[in-house]
Amino acid sequence: MSKVNLSVSVNDEHLDRFSEVVERCKKAGMKVEQQLEPLGVITGSIDSAKLASLRQVEGVSQVEQSRGFQIAPPGSDVQ
Repeated sequence: MSKVNLSVSVNDEHLDRFSEVVERCKKAGMKVEQQLEPLGVITGSIDSAKLASLRQVEGVSQVEQSRGFQIAPPGSDVQ
């Protein structure tokens, strides 16, 4: 299974129980890296096979996978 980096948004109704939502995400298999409580966001990673179960966690409103990009180094030909 491959790991994916992601951000989890917490429902407004669950912001007062933010730490409980964090614990539920951990139980669903998420490795939590940051807890941005004022923003209602949790960042971390999870096995891609467990994404569906993370989306079902009580208090989670949205799960967004991080997208990467790469910029060509200075001096390289532009296509």
